[in-house]
Amino acid sequence: MKLRTKLALSVTAFTTLLLFLSFIVVTLVVQNHLIESRYTQLEQAEELMEDDSSVRTLLTLHEDAVVLSNENGRWVISNDEDGDDSSTINGDVQANDLPGIPRSNEPFKSGDWFGIVYQDQAYLFEDESVDDTVSTLVLTFTIVLVVGIVIAFISSFWIAYPLRQLNDTRQGISSSGTLETVQTERDDEIGRLGRVFNQMIGRVDQTMEQQRQFVADVSHEMKTPLTVIEGYAQLLKRWGKTKPDVLDESIEHILQETHAMRTTLIEPMLELSRLGYEETSVEVIDLAELGSELADRMYHATGTIIPVDASGTIRANREAVLRILTIYIDNVLKYATSPELHLRKERLAVLDRGTSLTDEERARLFDRFYRLDAARDRSGSGLGLSIAAALATTHHFKVGSEARQPDGSCFYLIPEQSE
Repeated sequence: MKLRTKLALSVTAFTTLLLFLSFIVVTLVVQNHLIESRYTQLEQAEELMEDDSSVRTLLTLHEDAVVLSNENGRWVISNDEDGDDSSTINGDVQANDLPGIPRSNEPFKSGDWFGIVYQDQAYLFEDESVDDTVSTLVLTFTIVLVVGIVIAFISSFWIAYPLRQLNDTRQGISSSGTLETVQTERDDEIGRLGRVFNQMIGRVDQTMEQQRQFVADVSHEMKTPLTVIEGYAQLLKRWGKTKPDVLDESIEHILQETHAMRTTLIEPMLELSRLGYEETSVEVIDLAELGSELADRMYHATGTIIPVDASGTIRANREAVLRILTIYIDNVLKYATSPELHLRKERLAVLDRGTSLTDEERARLFDRFYRLDAARDRSGSGLGLSIAAALATTHHFKVGSEARQPDGSCFYLIPEQSE
């Protein structure tokens, strides 16, 4: 059974139950109120019978009133005129129309008749309005119930229509492979569900576009080293067997290209693919100690002296912070000068002096394979800063870049928690 059908049936069943219970309560309340009002009139008649009132006085209480007397164990119709034993009193009431008289002294109802007994006298009157009112209520409620059920069922289908759109859109995406969105004009939960669905589709589309771009970029980046390797392999095939200098040169360049391809492209791509799948731990990091360790590493690796201004502590994953700051410094050494470390618990930053960047260029620095035109020297793959951004996302950091006056940049890392 489809979801919209289940929803329509559920709403209809609930509406039917609610209306039915409401009708029963209203009918019982109205019926009891009408009967109680008639019993109040009977109690007035009982008070008159206690005062030995005449039959004529009792008959004035209701237009269809009848007074009975118990004569030798037999109830007979009383008359307010002496010597008149007619069975017809107050209009068309006949003796055989009267109900049976109970032995109780409590007010009673029998069919359309209401009555009360006091000693050897009984007072009765006929009132069809009670049952007529109840019948009218039942008929009215039945009509309302049927109309309510129809309206509830139709409105439920109408409310669930966006769910059908979502399902149809999902089936369309599944069958065609083309991403689609749904209309979200409604300002309710279903409308918000549609907007969330559209946001999800937007993210999927963005992810697919990034994947396509990633494949295209990888193909482009691998094209040059593979072309170089292929060229030297052909050179080896032609001259390598007879010319030792050609053999040595070709092997050397092939080794250089494969090493560069592995270190600048394949290994960074594998690192990107692993991010988010490894367990991470946090610890209290002394920033002065961290800065000293990082500066010492870079000095032994590159011979560059990096000034460090650091104080305070943070709670973070130590290896992730070291990796991101190392990427920043490596980026400075390739494309700028004068790296500096400014480490505070609010922000960890690497400063440099170099070419000023436009806002558009700075906004794309953390994209995969993005390199500035001036840096297209094959010294890097354009994956370093994207790895830093991915690491930051995995470890709940925020990364970014801003201009430094008068020239240069500031690459920063903001921990989510610090102390």
